[in-house]
Amino acid sequence: MTPDGRLDRIERIAKLFARAGRRVRREVRDQDDKINILIDLHLQNEERFAKNEERFARNEERFARNEERFARQDERFARQDAKIEMILELQRETEKRFRANEERFARTDERMARTDERMAKTDQRFVELAASRAETDRRFNALIDMLRERRNDNA
Repeated sequence: MTPDGRLDRIERIAKLFARAGRRVRREVRDQDDKINILIDLHLQNEERFAKNEERFARNEERFARNEERFARQDERFARQDAKIEMILELQRETEKRFRANEERFARTDERMARTDERMAKTDQRFVELAASRAETDRRFNALIDMLRERRNDNA
């Protein structure tokens, strides 16, 4: 094969590498978009969790106020049997609320665990992407160096 033929062949290979690099970069951009979507969804979930925490704090304040009120009512209701029964019913309802809140906390914890798993997967994808980019850059630079050496040898 003549030196010009070899050079043509190397140029064709370089074009293939360039196209492959562009394709990988396009896929990386698409993956970046998907990762950004995941991050946005994670941030939205964090905002929702923060709002839920605020609501839970308000509920806790209300429960604390209710407990104070129940204590005052216990003193008055001790004198009246009918009113004591009413307080007991209120306490049962409060316990139901506490159980419902505990269930909500449990569901929130499960959601957080799933979010943590998704974030770990995303982190792993970032690591794999960085490794892939580094390998592509290394190969592309090696090809460019080879082409430069060939041209310098032929010149």
